[in-house]
Amino acid sequence: MRYYKNYGITLIEIVVSMFIIFTIGAISLPVLHRARNKATITKTKAIINTIEAALSVYETDFGDYPYSDGNSSKILVEVLQGPCQSDKWNGPYIRFKKDEIDKDGNILDSWKTPIIYKYPQSDYKNVPFLLISAGSDRKFGTKDDIGNW
Repeated sequence: MRYYKNYGITLIEIVVSMFIIFTIGAISLPVLHRARNKATITKTKAIINTIEAALSVYETDFGDYPYSDGNSSKILVEVLQGPCQSDKWNGPYIRFKKDEIDKDGNILDSWKTPIIYKYPQSDYKNVPFLLISAGSDRKFGTKDDIGNW
């Protein structure tokens, strides 16, 4: 009597393997989503910190911050990137890439939503100006807003 070795894969082995792969995927996807969201928040905070630093240098040169009513950040692109027709201007204080500015000239956060700049402001006493990102929900005035206060 001859014995032949069977090299095939059984249906149970395939089902068990698929179950293990799907379980690993189900566990790792929410973790990856949270990590991506945290990275996006960190990137937006870095954008705001960079603009703050550029505004600080601008204020050193001009003695004041650029005025804005808080509806956009277009003025920041104009005065920080330049060119500016002033003897005091020692910029550019910051350089923006095309994908960091929307079609209206506003600075974009990580969710491609315009950042708002407001000076003067009276909402927070610890900062002279406000830089506000709407956060992941893309709505201003909610708890996930990111700012420099």
